[in-house]
Amino acid sequence: MRLPEHLELLLTDEPVLDVYAYGPWRVPDGLFEEIGARIDALARDPRCADLTTDEHKLLTLPAPLVVAEIFGILAFLPGGGAIKGGSWSQLPERLLRRHMVNPGPLSTRMTRWDAPGGRWRPPVDWLVEAPDRALAIELARECLTVLEGIEPLERRRTALLRLYDDPPPCEVNLPKMELRENWNAHADDDVLAAVPELLGPVGYLEWVCAGLLAAHEALLAAAPRDESVEVHLIHLMLQGSIEQVPGELAVALGEDLYGEIAARFPAEQRGFKPGPWQEETRAWLVRALVAGAADACRAWLDMAMRFVATLQGLPGDPWFPKPEWIPVGQFQTDLRRLFAPRRRVVNPLVSRFKAEARAAREDAQADARPSGDGDGGETVVDTLVGQPEVSAVLAEIGRERAPVRLLLAGPDGTGKRDAAQEVARILRLGREPLWITDNLLAGQRLADAVAKLHADVRDCAWERLLVIEGLDDIALDPGNGEALTEELHRLLAVHPDVNVVALCDEDGDERVREVNPALLQRFRVARTRPFTPEGHAELFRRALRRHGARATRQALTAAGQLLAATPPMQTLRNARLAPHLADLVVASVRARTGPDEELVVRRKDIPRTLDTAPGAGDALAELNGLVGLENVKQEIALLVASTRAEQLRSASGLSVTPPTRHMVFTGNPGTGKTMVARLLGRIYKQLGVLSSGHLVEASRAHLVGEYIGQTAPRTRRLVERALGGVLFIDEAYTLTQSPMRGDYGHEAIAELVKLMEDHRDDLIVIVAGYEREMAEFLAANPGLDSRFPKQLHFPDYTDDELVAVFEQLAAADGFRLAPDVADRLRAMLRRAPRGPSFGNGRLMRNLLDLAVANQAQRLAARVSPESDGTSPAGKAAPNGKAAPNGKPPGKKELVTLTAEDMPQIFDNPEELFGLYL
Repeated sequence: MRLPEHLELLLTDEPVLDVYAYGPWRVPDGLFEEIGARIDALARDPRCADLTTDEHKLLTLPAPLVVAEIFGILAFLPGGGAIKGGSWSQLPERLLRRHMVNPGPLSTRMTRWDAPGGRWRPPVDWLVEAPDRALAIELARECLTVLEGIEPLERRRTALLRLYDDPPPCEVNLPKMELRENWNAHADDDVLAAVPELLGPVGYLEWVCAGLLAAHEALLAAAPRDESVEVHLIHLMLQGSIEQVPGELAVALGEDLYGEIAARFPAEQRGFKPGPWQEETRAWLVRALVAGAADACRAWLDMAMRFVATLQGLPGDPWFPKPEWIPVGQFQTDLRRLFAPRRRVVNPLVSRFKAEARAAREDAQADARPSGDGDGGETVVDTLVGQPEVSAVLAEIGRERAPVRLLLAGPDGTGKRDAAQEVARILRLGREPLWITDNLLAGQRLADAVAKLHADVRDCAWERLLVIEGLDDIALDPGNGEALTEELHRLLAVHPDVNVVALCDEDGDERVREVNPALLQRFRVARTRPFTPEGHAELFRRALRRHGARATRQALTAAGQLLAATPPMQTLRNARLAPHLADLVVASVRARTGPDEELVVRRKDIPRTLDTAPGAGDALAELNGLVGLENVKQEIALLVASTRAEQLRSASGLSVTPPTRHMVFTGNPGTGKTMVARLLGRIYKQLGVLSSGHLVEASRAHLVGEYIGQTAPRTRRLVERALGGVLFIDEAYTLTQSPMRGDYGHEAIAELVKLMEDHRDDLIVIVAGYEREMAEFLAANPGLDSRFPKQLHFPDYTDDELVAVFEQLAAADGFRLAPDVADRLRAMLRRAPRGPSFGNGRLMRNLLDLAVANQAQRLAARVSPESDGTSPAGKAAPNGKAAPNGKPPGKKELVTLTAEDMPQIFDNPEELFGLYL
């Protein structure tokens, strides 16, 4: 039983801020001091010199208005009535301590919590007392700015800043409540999604109720409870001292549920006892915790507290909840009580009876073993295919009594995970294996990673198999790898009864040896290997059996040979190829087989080739059929000719040095860079240069990690996905443009440069972006420019080319264009602003989508029985005229786009930007 990884911070003694809606967050060292210094600097700003108040009850008087404003903001940012816990959850006390008249002691208890109200609203609260309202709004924005860096509050803080940056067009000197209403109404959907309190008390209550009901349903699925929804809500109201059902709930819950609640409320009120309800609810949450629903528990607690706070604040904003009985503190105590690491003492009865049971089991196995069979391994090897070395080791494990310390090294998809499961089956331990991967340890603080490793090993003592997947990646972690391997070596010595299976890539044992030779000595090493044609045939036979089909011997032989010759594509490799082929073959056999006939795969059903890469047909012809891009087509034609010449020289026995084929694509958005990269992969696949020809698209986020030790493994995994094809990195210049100190973009470039050279025979890397920015990118690393000898520029499309693109896209979607559409489109393009972000082909796609939508509205309005100048959705017909009832449009009309369907934006051509930005 384990806590979800993202909540394990709650089991530590670290400085943690736990806003339930975000999750536990480790407060960086020195951050709160830095924010406090920003607040003090703002309070000392000359603009704030005379802006003070003598009314604040918690601040030293006279209190700066900006400090009073920040005090309200800190209560509001977690959310109206939202739960905020953790050892560093006292935000006002920690950030405003020197301004407080009587600051209380700072608590470091992880189980501490509070649920502040939501009375602060933009644009101003205490700053409304400032005589210059424009200055007050400016300072209120700066109050939000100085709070930057508290990650759980960032989404709401930045949403409010967007509201300040785009204020409503109203007089700033309106009364406070009227000004607030104007700002609330001006908030867009993105701001409201982050700060739903701006919907007003009733709108916020509706939002809270929706989340509460969803969390309640999730909790009931994990821990059933004999309590209806209406009774559940009534009890929440009663424990929050709500004396009668608020009418606002009719809006938030709907009239039917509101009616049921109002009818049952008096009877439940008479028999309700807060103490027993609290204990029952606490026990319910414990059952859900044990069932693995910790996140659902926290979501319910958070929404239940908001529900109470909102009801208590009606008709105004949510307020600090009155004394209540929701067991938040008890839940946090229970969570630590159940999941925190515990000291254990082994009961001697365990070893005694386990030894007796093992002896009895071995005696039974000996009695059941066929005569003449001395290895006892038949029950093991039957589950593995084509891995004799691993099968032999598993047979020995079945005979021995010693703890298992096994390291399996081999290519991906060769049965290492199956072998680990087989070990667990042989050992017959009391619990399922515990799997941990390198991602759970890499990049963490060393103390956290070591604590997790200790907890995992202790958890596996006596009763479960520990499987460490990616031990070689853990060892190579530049941050903690050496320390973690040394800690694992020590733990295996301290806990001699722990059974461990480690999985590594091919030659991964050697990488572990380089970091910690002593650790490798504690493991028996067994290697998996790629499958032979016979092994592939057996895997194919098993895959067919899962479909309820069988194959002839000739078909199995052909399938094995085909699979052995098929190059891998991304993760589709080795044992994963057989199910892929079985899916294809069984589908074709089922199509020609009667419903009651047996599915039999014959030799003729096995295809001659198995192309795992997407896209078929002549890729070079498709490239030549694209609109425009003449210089790009010429350059690629030269590359194709050079490749064919190299192949001819090689076939003649001449020495050939394969060239570097990595490329740079420059050009504005929508000029076809991604499309050409995809076709280029297929072209090189058809030429035999690449084994699969697939395309893997990536950006900075796919390469750059968030902490030390994450970037290089992330880059390696991305390159491994692209092996055999093309890795296309869009906006590659972002790897070198981050203003943040210590950014890991350069680490990603260094790792990429190395991998490009290591895999130059079966990988093409294409980096793409704007022309000037890509030139700066290539200059950022001395090895980059030489690794990309070919640069192709993709020019913007001309107006005529864009019209041709529009026609091609329309034809591909099954539409034809009326004669006047092309002229209308050219007129639009002549007036459209052009710049670096002009959408080119992407703009044509969006224009086509809009034209199709307009055509659909026009045709639907024509046949609508309510047609009176509006469409069925209540909108005017595209031409602004009444659409009279008529007969349904014919087939020709349904596939014809007219000039009338094109967007009407001649008065404001800049609106074209809205179609592709």
